[in-house]
Amino acid sequence: MTTHQWTLQESFYFPAEYGAFAESAEVKVTPGFTEERTEEAIRLQGIYHIAANVVFDADKQVELATEDALVINDVEVENNKGYFEYAVPLNVDLPVELDGDLQLEVRDIKTATQEDGGLKLEWTVHLKQDKPVQEVVVIEEEPAAPEFVAASTSHMEFLANADRAIEQVTNEMEDFLLYIAEMDDDVTRKIFHSNNVFVEAEGQSSE
Repeated sequence: MTTHQWTLQESFYFPAEYGAFAESAEVKVTPGFTEERTEEAIRLQGIYHIAANVVFDADKQVELATEDALVINDVEVENNKGYFEYAVPLNVDLPVELDGDLQLEVRDIKTATQEDGGLKLEWTVHLKQDKPVQEVVVIEEEPAAPEFVAASTSHMEFLANADRAIEQVTNEMEDFLLYIAEMDDDVTRKIFHSNNVFVEAEGQSSE
């Protein structure tokens, strides 16, 4: 992945009554921009917002070298310590093939004292590119319908044969009991029908 970064610098001066810039206590540079995509490039336009706490040397006089020097008149000063804010234009053209969410991160902020009493500020901007996250599509399978297994032909035949076998045994038993009942002797005959009804018949003796 190609890393995109660039470095900017700016010089600031302050009203002469505050003295020359001596050092910085804290400096923050925050980029803010809008994004415009065209067929040729991705254009970022906005500002670098600068907020700084600085210290002045009231004993050192400031001599502006040029008339077009950037002078910060709106400074809050107390006991040689000052605070100011400023906005530097942001204009960047990036390759059109970049995609995802583009973010700018400021690193390596450096301050230096110039011989003419001004503040030299330098910062490096890094482009951060967040790739779009591809959502994983989970396909939920529908529960399988219960399978109804039909009885096999062999099983049906087995049940039919079993029923016929029971019926045949029952018929043979009834025929056998009837045969005993028709016997002519003095023995008491007991007939057990298929419905489990007990019947007792007494034989008659012949004279």
